[in-house]
Amino acid sequence: MAVAVQPFEGAFVADRNHSSVVFSVRHITVSRFRASFADVDARLATEQDRVRLEGRARVDSISIAEPPEFREHVVSGKDFFDADKHPEIRFRSHRVDLDDDGTIRVSGELDLRGISRPIEASGTYRPPVTDPFGANRAAIELTTTIDRRNWGFDWQMPLPDGNDALGWEVEIDVHLELIQEP
Repeated sequence: MAVAVQPFEGAFVADRNHSSVVFSVRHITVSRFRASFADVDARLATEQDRVRLEGRARVDSISIAEPPEFREHVVSGKDFFDADKHPEIRFRSHRVDLDDDGTIRVSGELDLRGISRPIEASGTYRPPVTDPFGANRAAIELTTTIDRRNWGFDWQMPLPDGNDALGWEVEIDVHLELIQEP
């Protein structure tokens, strides 16, 4: 049985060069469409023996480049992110459970398009180590699956065989390399 541990002391912020948020969704039933956000911030902090995790990603930093009209539809379209009204995706934890085997479970609120809904994610963490330059670094990797309709992502197009062009379930993978604040 895993035991709760507290390997983090103080506050850690995401190293933006070594952190990412990637999502994928079934496309035309045969493959997965993947995209990521380049502009990601996160903070993990201990407060009264509780760990809190908060983060955000700028929608306009999505990795879609071509064709421009597809990028525009996903970023600014009302069927998808509607970034003009909702420029950021946000997450804030309610509970973070760390086990001594490196397992992490996080529950909290995901805010997309101005809609906040509870989610749970799980994965692994690596406790702090000192890098060659004297900074303490740690890592968290989390995965969750959401139904995009719960956040108003309702776009769909039927395929000739009757299937949907785009899956309803979206997998989200968060990789955070964290640096302890001085």
